[in-house]
Amino acid sequence: MLRVGVPTLVTVIAAAACAAPVRQAETGTAATTAAMESTNAEAPPPVSATGAIWPPRMPAAGKFEEVPLGKWADYEESYLDAATIRERVALVARGSEAVTIETTTEMRSGDRTVFATMFASASNAGWRVTRNVFQVADDDPMESPAIGPAQQPYPRVDPNKLVGTEMISVKAGLFKANHYRYRTPYGELVDYWVDESVAPIGLVKLEAEQKQLTGFRAGFKFELVATGSGAIPQITKPARPFDAQVIARQGLPWTRHARVGPQPPAKVVQ
Repeated sequence: MLRVGVPTLVTVIAAAACAAPVRQAETGTAATTAAMESTNAEAPPPVSATGAIWPPRMPAAGKFEEVPLGKWADYEESYLDAATIRERVALVARGSEAVTIETTTEMRSGDRTVFATMFASASNAGWRVTRNVFQVADDDPMESPAIGPAQQPYPRVDPNKLVGTEMISVKAGLFKANHYRYRTPYGELVDYWVDESVAPIGLVKLEAEQKQLTGFRAGFKFELVATGSGAIPQITKPARPFDAQVIARQGLPWTRHARVGPQPPAKVVQ
């Protein structure tokens, strides 16, 4: 269980039967579908009495199949001004029908989790998740339960939400980026800036409000801090089948995307 300052933030996932936030020991699964949904089309999980807060998914632009192998981008991400992580998104493998994106999450405490997500092209010019594997620290890799399109990481940008083109300055430099804006089902305003030259997902910056829990005014911020090439797979051993009992015993790693369990990770105020 992760503890980050005061108030404490811990990770939970949602039960498939009711899609409500629950504790780590109540891990569920959900059926995978091949359909693709845009960033603003996801159905809202309920805001429970425990105070679960659902962060936005990080959008992606361009075509994964055209990204050069080994390209990576590092992001600094802050949540409610209480937790900050560093995350590397890298394209580490390419096959005839799919590519693999590895997302490495590092906490200030030194905790490290790697997720390898395999994407295949979808009929509607998007992509769909065909496999998820995660590894916590030096533990053996484990298969992730299937996830639906509304929870899959890196949804395609919605061209209908384009605001305009702007020069945006971040820690990684100055970029000419397309600015997009949408509202979540909770009424939260989300602004993000995309430059397709920033491989592999194109995201430069994201800022989002948080209106799910009135006790917190701070929202979510993702900022590009570095880019590069030469990334290689971090998960190299075969993955064992998903074991909910192991997750219940050891706890679920803190992550942003829905890669373990049927719903996006939530942060719960204790």
